[in-house]
Amino acid sequence: MEAKEPPAGQIGLAPSIFEELRIGNKPVNETVRFINFKEKPVTVQVSVHNWTLDENNKIKLLPPDPQSLDQWITINPLTFTVPPKTSRPIRFSIRPRVQPAPGEHRAIIYFTEKPATNDTTKHKTIKTRFRVGIGIYATAGDVTKQAVLHSFRLDGNKLYADIENTGNVHVRLHGKFVVWNEKEFPGANNPGKLFPKNKENMEPKGLAGKGRLNRFPILPGTRRTIATALPRIEKSGTYIIAVKDTLAGMPMVHTFKFKK
Repeated sequence: MEAKEPPAGQIGLAPSIFEELRIGNKPVNETVRFINFKEKPVTVQVSVHNWTLDENNKIKLLPPDPQSLDQWITINPLTFTVPPKTSRPIRFSIRPRVQPAPGEHRAIIYFTEKPATNDTTKHKTIKTRFRVGIGIYATAGDVTKQAVLHSFRLDGNKLYADIENTGNVHVRLHGKFVVWNEKEFPGANNPGKLFPKNKENMEPKGLAGKGRLNRFPILPGTRRTIATALPRIEKSGTYIIAVKDTLAGMPMVHTFKFKK
């Protein structure tokens, strides 16, 4: 069976992403720690790829090109075995082969489980192996983080943000939302009560739900709609959703009213 994301608790990677690497005149050296939580050893194959996001915000692998970050990354080792309940470091370096163009360069490092050589069942049964990736974002030259929020709307049980990236590095919509019963809504101009801090697990009266906005990246030169699912509201009534977000350094607050 094709490798896929591992169930929680089987393996771990730290860090899980690199977002602020800067390419200069010197090599960039970083380390990923692979953690094996299993009761048996795992053997892993490492590969690095160029990538983008498709219209559904899914990773799409691309062929390498002279400016793609995967061409500049060397990894050691490419195959390794980690004993049960232990970890090991995996080192990689970034050494551009040509002058990097200004802006962002991306790669993804995949860690794929290999079948054990002593597994006598591998030809008789279908076994699920893991594949987990680490996104690498590196920048060179002049960097412009800039984006336009064309719209933010509520439709059904989801919030939709229409975002266009007009800069040359990726952006993310950072933020949170709260759902209030209209009768207890504290007002949009009262941020301390509108977005209460959870103290001793005590929620204020009228607060029906809360959460974080989806943080999918919007790559340079793309326009995407990012959806965030809302928590289920049990009781009927009129509610107000307040959203506090930051996009490329610009904070905003949006409110929506709906009936359940």
